[in-house]
Amino acid sequence: MLPPTANAQPSQPASATSRSAELPADVLAALEAVEDFSFNFDHPAFYALLEHVKSSALSPGHAREPVEIEDWRILLERPADFRGEPITIEGVVGHNRAWRHLRDEHRRLGTVWQLELKRGDQPIACTVILTHEASDIPLDATIRVTGYFVMIRQYYSETNRVQQAALLVAQAPTLIARDVAGAPRSPRSRWVWLVIVATGGLLAAWILLRRSTAGGPRDPRTLHAERSAPVSLADDLAAWAAEDDAASADEIKPPNRTQPP
Repeated sequence: MLPPTANAQPSQPASATSRSAELPADVLAALEAVEDFSFNFDHPAFYALLEHVKSSALSPGHAREPVEIEDWRILLERPADFRGEPITIEGVVGHNRAWRHLRDEHRRLGTVWQLELKRGDQPIACTVILTHEASDIPLDATIRVTGYFVMIRQYYSETNRVQQAALLVAQAPTLIARDVAGAPRSPRSRWVWLVIVATGGLLAAWILLRRSTAGGPRDPRTLHAERSAPVSLADDLAAWAAEDDAASADEIKPPNRTQPP
């Protein structure tokens, strides 16, 4: 995890006065109508807050110190107390995708980036909607982000189980810790991989040995080639020897005795 900020505040909601200093009155009024544990966040309050964050030159938490949320279960248990609050969370990026609004009334909002954050010690996830470019944020990176809390939403996981996630709207992460070299393997993991590799090598050697000895020992006299050789060295040698003998015979041929000397 990233080190907490020096000015981190306890996980307590702010008063209505400090809330009004962060968000416009119409956005706060829209947030009052949000219902938690819905299976979507297609709500007027979400779009109103998203448009405010996207068009604002000030980042969430500019009027007061954001609330540092160490235990995400607080948001699950008391979502109404933190609605519209600037909060800071830290988690590991599990998904990062960009999408655009298709309806005409929201098309002006352009592209947003949806990050799904997770932590092994937390029972819920965090869905963070970013208004600034975030395509370069890698998976498995640990990020810290400050945004406005909207609601607790529900969704179906890959195993078709109902899960909960806290929904935030932010401009961009305040800190990104990239795992360049990848997560180090534990000694146990390395030991397991060595055993697997060694077992695979022994299995391959056993298969090769078994193939080579299949059918028992063979008599060398019964071995023969599967196909004839394209060139017969023995025939070539025999032909060469015959030619050499003929040449030698011509050289030592006796003279014709019938001719006068």
